Amino acid sequence: MFSTGHLIWIAISAALIIGITLYFFKARPPHRKVLKVCMVLGILSEIIKVFSVAQIVPMVDPAVVTQNGSQIIEYLPTGEYTPYIAKEHMPLELCSLYLVFMPMAYFISNKKFKKWLFALMFVSGTIGGTMGIVLSSIAGDFDTTAAFFAAPRAWQFFLFHSMIVALSLYIGFGDEAGLRFGDWRKAVIGILVLDIPTFYLNSLLSSEIYMADKVVGVSHRINFFSSYVNPLGLILTEKWQWIVYLIIRLVLATALIILLYLPMLARKHHEVKQENA
Repeated sequence: MFSTGHLIWIAISAALIIGITLYFFKARPPHRKVLKVCMVLGILSEIIKVFSVAQIVPMVDPAVVTQNGSQIIEYLPTGEYTPYIAKEHMPLELCSLYLVFMPMAYFISNKKFKKWLFALMFVSGTIGGTMGIVLSSIAGDFDTTAAFFAAPRAWQFFLFHSMIVALSLYIGFGDEAGLRFGDWRKAVIGILVLDIPTFYLNSLLSSEIYMADKVVGVSHRINFFSSYVNPLGLILTEKWQWIVYLIIRLVLATALIILLYLPMLARKHHEVKQENA
C-alpha cells in the first residue's frame, strides 16, 4: 500500500509538523501573523498544483463512423487545443478549503463566527491534513522514489498538508482561539454543512452515460469528501449499503472529532485547579 517514496514523505511531513508546532508554542506568534504567512504559502502551493496538473488537450467532436459494417462513435480532433484541469483537482476537499478558511479567519472580525471557524479549522486541518498525508491521493502517480522527489506536485502536496496540520494544532491547543471541549459540536455541524453539498457536486461533476434518456452508468466519478467511494475500496452495490456506509462514516467522524477535543477537558481541569489554588 505504501511505497518507499510515500513513507519517506510521511516521515518528512511528521518531522515538519512536530518542528513547526513546537516553534509555534514556544514563540506564540499571533494568529493574524501566522495566517498571513500561511495564506501566502497556500496561494503559492495552489499555483504550483494548478500548473502541475494542467494539461493542453485537443478539442474533439463526436462523429458516427462505419467500421467493419457497424456504426460506432469516435471522437475526432477539431484541430484546436485547450488547457484543462481535471474536475477532481478543484479545491473542494477539506484540506483545499483551507485556502478559503485562512482569509476568512484573517479578515472577519465577528468573534462568534470566528470561534465557529476555528473549531472547524482545528478538526479539518488536523484530521483531514493527517489523513491526506497518510492516504495520499497522489501517491499512486509516482513509480519510483526518485519520481516522488523530482515532481513539484509531490513537494506541494506534502508541504501544504504539513503546514495546515501544524497551523490547526496551534489554533486548537493555543490560547488565542479559546477553544473548549464543547466546541466539538460546532466542528461536527461545520463538517456536515460542508459535506452535504458534496453529494450533489459528486454527481454533477461525474461523467454519466445515457441511453434513451436514462442513466445507465458512469464513466468517470468524482469523490470529494469520500462521500461516494469509501477509503477502504469496498464495493457497495446497493443503495442501503451506501446509506449504511454514510451512517458509519458520520459516527466515525464524530468520534474522531470528540477524541481530538478530549485534551480540552484536561486543560479546563488544570485551569480550574489553578483558580482554586
